[in-house]
Amino acid sequence: MQDDNLEKVKNLLILENDMYATLRKMVSRELEAILLHEDMEELLSILGEKQEVISRLQLLADSWLDALPLLGIDEPRGTSGFWDKLSEVFSKEHAAELSNILSKTRAAAEDLMEAEKSVQAELEKHVKQLREKLLGFKHGRSAVIGYAKMGGGQLDVE
Repeated sequence: MQDDNLEKVKNLLILENDMYATLRKMVSRELEAILLHEDMEELLSILGEKQEVISRLQLLADSWLDALPLLGIDEPRGTSGFWDKLSEVFSKEHAAELSNILSKTRAAAEDLMEAEKSVQAELEKHVKQLREKLLGFKHGRSAVIGYAKMGGGQLDVE
């Protein structure tokens, strides 16, 4: 039973780490879309993909809520002393293993947050240009929809 719980906790941490790594790659793609390509469509596509990963992170947080009572922990993750209580559930060796994975996960989360700050700074530098492009897409889409409504052919405007 203890081994099953250890594996559940390890898997939750590893999955979280993997999601942070995935988001980090997406942030790099955002920077490329902004700086190299100035491609608003690509940026919006990446943001949609990121939202899917963020939604999966929320589901992962829910999985923690399900796992903690099985470990005899009634405090939510992120509260003061949570990791100490979790470490007490396992042997010192297993607690050290979890601590190592946790350190990697925290580092991945911190790297992600720093990268997000960089993207935010670049977006702020390019906000006027991006706004103009977005409005151009919106006006172009409106024109296509209007044209289609007036009988201008069968156009797919999804």
